[in-house]
Amino acid sequence: MTSPDDFTRARILVKECLDLPALADTIGDQEVLVLAGVNSGELIRVVQRCEEALGRTLNDDELTGIDSIAAVAALLSDGRAG
Repeated sequence: MTSPDDFTRARILVKECLDLPALADTIGDQEVLVLAGVNSGELIRVVQRCEEALGRTLNDDELTGIDSIAAVAALLSDGRAG
């Protein structure tokens, strides 16, 4: 189960990957990142940071599932990333 701490960690991770970090403060947890203004380069950085946090490469399903802060939180929660 995804905890409030998972959402906080996910939001911080996403924020650190954005060219304009303040954008993260305007994005809802369930909002689609691309539709909220996150570009492809920033999404690539999100993927790289998730892989670093998990200590492994993401599989295809995980890659395509990273579309919101909630999805990042669930991934980090499931992978027990520290």
